[in-house]
Amino acid sequence: MKSKKLSLLSLLMLGSISLSSCYVDLGIIAFGTPEEEQQQEQQQQNTNNSSSGSQTIVEGGYTLTPQEDIDAYYSSITNQQGSNLLSALKLVINTSSFKTSYDWSRFEKADEDPANKSNVILIYARTSVKKTDHVSGSTGWNREHTFPQSKLNDGQAESDNHIIFASDCEVNKTRSNYKLGVVSSGSEVYDSYGQKTTCLLGNQKFDPNNEARGIVARATMYAAAMYGYNPTDNFESIATMLKWHNDYPVTKFEQSRNAKIHNLQKNRNPFVDHPEYASKIWGTAS
Repeated sequence: MKSKKLSLLSLLMLGSISLSSCYVDLGIIAFGTPEEEQQQEQQQQNTNNSSSGSQTIVEGGYTLTPQEDIDAYYSSITNQQGSNLLSALKLVINTSSFKTSYDWSRFEKADEDPANKSNVILIYARTSVKKTDHVSGSTGWNREHTFPQSKLNDGQAESDNHIIFASDCEVNKTRSNYKLGVVSSGSEVYDSYGQKTTCLLGNQKFDPNNEARGIVARATMYAAAMYGYNPTDNFESIATMLKWHNDYPVTKFEQSRNAKIHNLQKNRNPFVDHPEYASKIWGTAS
């Protein structure tokens, strides 16, 4: 009888050790290392981004959308031309999840300087200033409608991030609602800090920094596709808009901005993703 009790006690002790070992092993699997947890979080984030159609990658400070996701976004576009293509693009970019906002944070994110995350790059002069330098009195940056707000008749367009950019308040004021176009000789434009920019104003036209020319052309094309606005309400001519679009091609900054706005607003600028759509709709600059 004594022998049996000892055997039973031994078995119970062995079982306890075995269960304890299992518990320890399961604990390691369940909680993992910090590196494993970080990988799991990143995988979950990628899954969430993929499900919302806004998965991005980061390269050299730029936030970019994988090409396969861009291709999927425009999968309904086939061989359309002219006004048919313009209408087809609107169906793609005017989604039910589309949302706009006029809060400062989205513009701080969209126009962030990739070389200095504390700054934004201003649209017309292409200078970099602190994100916190919101307009105060007569200095700082504000939010500029590159398609003049006075010519917009849609409340949604008035807060659309694809049309609105960070801009120096004085340069913004100087641009006013003048049409964009080539100024061969005109008044030099100064920013709110008293610095001379490369922008010119003359003959009732505003001519931004060369780097900005292509950006404002594609923003105008977006306004035409999304809201049906006539490009000549913003440009001296469609020919100039197309010439700037072709002469100053899409940059990584624009691609990154498009990806960020897609995450914020849930739609894209087609003319950044597919520059060739411009000639299919409006022809050539000549």
